Amino acid sequence: MPAILARARSRLSFANVTSLLALFVALGGTSYAAIVLPANSVDSREIRTNAVGSSEIQAGAVGASELRTDSVRVSEIRASAVRSAEVATNAIGAEEIAPNAVGESEVATGAIGTDELRDGQVDLADLSATTRNALVAANAVTYRAAVTPAGASAGGTASFVARNAAGDYTVTFPTDVSACQYAATLAAVKSGDTLVQPPAGRITVAPAGQSAAVTVRTFGVDGTAADAPFHLLVAC
Repeated sequence: MPAILARARSRLSFANVTSLLALFVALGGTSYAAIVLPANSVDSREIRTNAVGSSEIQAGAVGASELRTDSVRVSEIRASAVRSAEVATNAIGAEEIAPNAVGESEVATGAIGTDELRDGQVDLADLSATTRNALVAANAVTYRAAVTPAGASAGGTASFVARNAAGDYTVTFPTDVSACQYAATLAAVKSGDTLVQPPAGRITVAPAGQSAAVTVRTFGVDGTAADAPFHLLVAC
């Protein structure tokens, strides 16, 4: 044994020792380095730009706790990269959406229903002209009134009738009728058990001072104001 050790020592040189150490590091250095790296010793300064891609990240490995506020911008997100499965319920609020950021192309057909809208958030002005006209037609209202010469209501849907002066009447309805169309005619009106016939003459109707009322005026053939029974229609 002493002779073997002597021969081995005689063959040792600096080059031999260095080569052996290099071989040891090459074979086992990676595992050694991984073991001795302290926690948090690798940060963004040790990682080259684009060195970590999607193939290096496990599914679900990056959550909200790993992202700084405002660290992900639009330029970092590919089109269609974020799907509904990746977005938690209520994760995106109004403060995360820039003004006018969501247009027609971002909203699927039928995606927004009445459940997604708060009460009072959509007015007629927010709807297209075609939709507005359809809604108005669907909710059209027609009011009617039969009025005696004395200004008493003899039927219809008027809320109140008042005779202001000879041949001057104000007829009030339950809602605003200022933008509606009116039609009035001298007509026979039943007052109690009596059917009151209209005299010859003419009649006019126009908006009143208040939005829910109209003014009706009746005249004799000579143009003098005169009380007369009439029928009134208001179409809205």
